[in-house]
Amino acid sequence: MMRFALQPELDPAVLAKMFGAAGRLQVTDFLHPDSAAALLKDLAACREWRLAVNQGDRILDFREEDVAAWSAEKRAALDRAVILGGRDRFQYRYETIRLPKEGDPSGSGAPPLLKQFVEFLCSSEIMAFMRQVTGADDIAFADAHASRYKSGHFLTTHDDEMEDMGRRAAYVLNLTPRWRPDWGGLLQFYDSRGNVVRGFTPAFNSLNIFKVPQPHSVSWVTPLAAHPRYAVTGWLRAGEPS
Repeated sequence: MMRFALQPELDPAVLAKMFGAAGRLQVTDFLHPDSAAALLKDLAACREWRLAVNQGDRILDFREEDVAAWSAEKRAALDRAVILGGRDRFQYRYETIRLPKEGDPSGSGAPPLLKQFVEFLCSSEIMAFMRQVTGADDIAFADAHASRYKSGHFLTTHDDEMEDMGRRAAYVLNLTPRWRPDWGGLLQFYDSRGNVVRGFTPAFNSLNIFKVPQPHSVSWVTPLAAHPRYAVTGWLRAGEPS
């Protein structure tokens, strides 16, 4: 069984000052590199990825084998719907692995290290670390899903706020070994006029943390991207897991 551990050099007091100044932070070398590499390997080998697309508030998931069998006309129709949806509204398209809820047999093929990583995040040690860094003393647990962005994938501007969900901060653990900003897929933050005030390029084993709510997006991944953008992402939440 993989034992996840933080890099011992991380100082939560120093990180808390940085987070408090802007409400966002990129932590480099978050995990021991061997555990980060093992998690990436597990995700890349998994066959449980599903294409996730929203249609307004409705979430659509498509299995990889089903997407591969689509006709050119069906692919073009989805492209049109996604582009029109994202023109003026919240829209996303990317691939995901979601952990099954307790008692739910679906998703049983999710990679075991993903579940172990979430258990590590929810441990008393890491929850105390996250509460100190973010200043949110009521953070009680973390949820998570894996994401894989390929060319044409994106997430338009939103602020992550959902009533009664207890979201105090969002996090993204980046797992892609090499990424260029020209490839897109950047986590971007905006001011009230729509100017980009900060952007994080995905870097292997870096953890992005940011306060909820604040406007942000994942920029469109371009055809220049040589490989997918892998990450584990979710929210640090107050209350009890649902």
